Amino acid sequence: MIEMAQYHNIKFLKEVEGLSQRQIAAKLGISRNTVSKYLKSNTSPTTVLRKKVYGTKEYSPETKRVLPIIDQWLDEDQKNWKKQKHTAIKIFKRLQDEYDFKGSASNIRKIVAKRRQQIQEAYIPLDFQLGHQFQFDWGEADIILQGRKQRIFLFCVQLSASRIRFVRAYLHEKQEAFLDGFVHAFEFFGGVPTEGLLDNLKTAVLKILQGRDRLEQESFLGLQAHYVFKAEFCNPASGNEKGRIEGSVGYIRRNALVPLPEVQSILELNDYLINWC
Repeated sequence: MIEMAQYHNIKFLKEVEGLSQRQIAAKLGISRNTVSKYLKSNTSPTTVLRKKVYGTKEYSPETKRVLPIIDQWLDEDQKNWKKQKHTAIKIFKRLQDEYDFKGSASNIRKIVAKRRQQIQEAYIPLDFQLGHQFQFDWGEADIILQGRKQRIFLFCVQLSASRIRFVRAYLHEKQEAFLDGFVHAFEFFGGVPTEGLLDNLKTAVLKILQGRDRLEQESFLGLQAHYVFKAEFCNPASGNEKGRIEGSVGYIRRNALVPLPEVQSILELNDYLINWC
């Protein structure tokens, strides 16, 4: 547990705060050799190993061809009523119909999400720094799965500044779903915010310490170390501290899941939800 916590702190201080090895060693009270060892290590001390999706992918020529068109449509959307703007799937269908686009819908969804985050700064009066924080919460909803009513769990993330949402459905709230949800969320956003605000979930927190300090689950620390973000936790019984996502869960339930979707699998439902986002 100590090794994982050290690995996360060292990586965060180096890659996010830009401290030198000497400064990190002094701040954490460890030797420079320890700092150097962790920074040179290619594998974190955890079983959570995920492909990094932090914007390094090179677009195909076919996708590059339509990027200016996507940007033009999103810029025009800023002048329109917020209830009459392009969805990602609408952009994909227009590209197919009007420009004979041969690429995938999933790539267009990722591009649209990333582009929207980039242009928000010009149009939104911010009380959060763009790219700094996301908020997370679980929600519940009913669907019709293979002809029967089924209670599902909604993994919901919202970027605090741009308010872009991501939602993914699971049949449970276990740690496997908790970690998997973040991988899909960061892929959807096309990057990783610096900080996440969460409740004191058992899948993330082993023990609540003094103040905001927490003894965190090793697997969640491994996820943070890999994607280089830092989790912050609300005070107990203070869900209002993450008001962005508290309201977003209800919005998703009312707008994406009414009437109850009828699907044959959770995969089918998640394809629908990603298009809705």
